[in-house]
Amino acid sequence: MTGLLTLRNTAFVLDSTCDAPLSYFDQDGLYMVPLKVHFGDEMFRDRLDMTPEEFFARLEASPVLPTTSQPTAGEFAAVYEEAGQTYEHIFSLHLSGEMSGTVRAAKQAAEGREGVEVYDTRSASAAIVILTERLRSRLETGCSIDEVRAYIDHFIEHSTLLIHAATLEYLRRGGRIGRASSLVGGVFDIKPLIAMSEGTLVAYAKVRGQKKALAAMERYVEETTGADDEIYFALIDAVNDQEPPLIRQMIERVRPKAHFVCLGKVGAVVGTHVGPGTAAFAMIAE
Repeated sequence: MTGLLTLRNTAFVLDSTCDAPLSYFDQDGLYMVPLKVHFGDEMFRDRLDMTPEEFFARLEASPVLPTTSQPTAGEFAAVYEEAGQTYEHIFSLHLSGEMSGTVRAAKQAAEGREGVEVYDTRSASAAIVILTERLRSRLETGCSIDEVRAYIDHFIEHSTLLIHAATLEYLRRGGRIGRASSLVGGVFDIKPLIAMSEGTLVAYAKVRGQKKALAAMERYVEETTGADDEIYFALIDAVNDQEPPLIRQMIERVRPKAHFVCLGKVGAVVGTHVGPGTAAFAMIAE
């Protein structure tokens, strides 16, 4: 194994809850292990057997909330084996272990396998894509394995994710509401803002209407980043194409050194828990 990590010798394995842009995994060195969504006896692999659009259409028509399940260790092992044929080192970056057993299955598959490092990002959705892209930017010119590990630690400690859900009903029914339960109920048209903290979801604010939601999001950006910070951010869309551009405009206005990374598309597994109409953004300050 060479001492310098580059895009030629390093791969990344993510799970489908990273909610990446649709063509993201067409790039060399990127691999995706799907979680699964179940509509009764029918099982679909997230992002492979059903597009996000197809999933949300079926979700809204279904009288019963679908269920989700994590990949097996064997499924991770198969991807590690495939990636290992081409790449010397593999970083496997996954959804918070507080929300899914996915990362535990990945760690089981990596046991005894040289060159594979598995991380619980303590986050979810397109935050994981930001982490991957910031690491890949470093690999373009080459960096040490210690530099990669240090950045992952920095990201886990300092990245943020804020979700503007159209309703808490899906999170409540799916059992993923965590410490955001105080937002349940309330007046008509009040929609929750939910933050990721220490690997789980916590209440941030109740807002009524898009204008107040954007004001609360702006307050969150100001609370979690500094005016001179170099910020990298991603937007997340769950059948909500109007709000993400407004969020982008707000972030770039409030933080002039902000860099847009991508627009993530919520897939079936995350979509089962947040529901349609959700918009979100993830950030890391460097």
